[in-house]
Amino acid sequence: MRLPNNFYLMTETLASAVLILTWLVVIRSTRYSKWQLALISLPGTAMHEALHGMVGLVLFAKPKAFSIFPKRERNTWVLGSVGFGNLNIWNAAPVAFAPLLMLGIGWLLYVNWMLPTFHAANYLIWVVSGYVTACSFFSCIPSTTDIKVGAVSGLMYGGIGFGVWYFVH
Repeated sequence: MRLPNNFYLMTETLASAVLILTWLVVIRSTRYSKWQLALISLPGTAMHEALHGMVGLVLFAKPKAFSIFPKRERNTWVLGSVGFGNLNIWNAAPVAFAPLLMLGIGWLLYVNWMLPTFHAANYLIWVVSGYVTACSFFSCIPSTTDIKVGAVSGLMYGGIGFGVWYFVH
């Protein structure tokens, strides 16, 4: 039987996807212990909050406070937070939904770090890259606070987009 020319690419792609899914299951399985979840998802939390802060800085939302240390608030845990001094209807949605950029970061990590390290048979680095990529995918999900902060601004941008689309067509 003759193997296709891209068999190795298919093998590394499948193995890497399985590794990411395995890490996601491990991260998700720690949800009952908030300290374990905070510890295992720390790189993702740092990226999540850093993206809030960077987009807030670029859009003049004036980031004030930054934390990636978990803390208990009422009956829930907050893994990280960024405080802003100038959130308004124009910048709230991009700042609140900035962690969605981690989907693209995760894809870049997958293509430019995971696949080449598997192909080079550097399996220890490959496992680490799978962990960082899984953290990126896991932590890109906006929190309920992110959604509350960005909802009105997001609806405004959606309405503007619909209005532009309606008048153009």
